[in-house]
Amino acid sequence: MLTSNIFLNLWLRFPFALLTLRLIVVAISFTIHELAHGLVAAALGDPTPREAGRLTLNPAKHWEHIGLIGGVLIGVGWSKRTPISPHRMRVPDWIGGPLAVLAGPLATVGIVVLCQWIFAATPLEPTAPWQGWPTFADFVTVMARFNLFYALLNLLPLFPLDMWQLIRFVLPLRTSAWWERRSGWTTTALGFAFFILLMAPPVLFLRLVGPPTRWALRILLGWDY
Repeated sequence: MLTSNIFLNLWLRFPFALLTLRLIVVAISFTIHELAHGLVAAALGDPTPREAGRLTLNPAKHWEHIGLIGGVLIGVGWSKRTPISPHRMRVPDWIGGPLAVLAGPLATVGIVVLCQWIFAATPLEPTAPWQGWPTFADFVTVMARFNLFYALLNLLPLFPLDMWQLIRFVLPLRTSAWWERRSGWTTTALGFAFFILLMAPPVLFLRLVGPPTRWALRILLGWDY
């Protein structure tokens, strides 16, 4: 009886629904985001994404391991950068490169808009999934939250995020080469920040992340929790 009570308490505290949904959502979101990059680049004449095997719905081709872990455990992560070669496109580099880069964040924002439309068009409301079996409302909630913060994360000018890539494509050639050489420093900064969040005690993590998360959800999505 004591053993069964211990396992029951562990089950009730384990965020099964949240982690399960995040894993599914991360796989879907990364795939859509990176596929959007690749499809736009290919449409503009760049064969690089196809040559790299990135024009696929296979999530394993698109996720990056640390970004995947962050997405599942803390709800924020990044995917593997889709290779793009603007000089192989049928349009000028300074047009084709930014268009291909912006396709990913726009697809991510489109997912958020779709989730908000589902909430507006149905009786469903945003939830706070934790344990138990997830519902469709839980799925839409996690999908909207993750993609909102996925889009916001990509506003940071850090490699391998989209803003870093966008800046590289719009800079003059010599300055772009200088910017690319600084990618290691920006990756270190990103990795260090995620390490702190992953290793922080739950209480400290909630104090660091809770207020800005609630503010963003309230301002950008109109959610009150």
